[in-house]
Amino acid sequence: MNLTPELCHAARILARIDRARLAAESGLAEDRIAAFEEGTGEPGDSMREKLQTTLEALGVVFLPEEAEGGIGVRLKFTESETRRILNWEGEGGRANEDDVV
Repeated sequence: MNLTPELCHAARILARIDRARLAAESGLAEDRIAAFEEGTGEPGDSMREKLQTTLEALGVVFLPEEAEGGIGVRLKFTESETRRILNWEGEGGRANEDDVV
């Protein structure tokens, strides 16, 4: 799949992150991400791959053109599922607090 500026922008909005956070998470320069999303800069394949990988790690799923409804983006989990996962992760206190091995 070829990450387009529109898909990148839509994925970032779905993940509810700004360009600064995407830059921090991906290790890419914020101005290069902005130029890509605005269509004024052409990134290389490695930058596209890094953006896609980072957005996927933040819960975005990229839909291929062959998918029903065509190419697009969606969230891996619903807002409700995300809250439950965060709740589960917080259960039991900090790791290594018990004697279980």
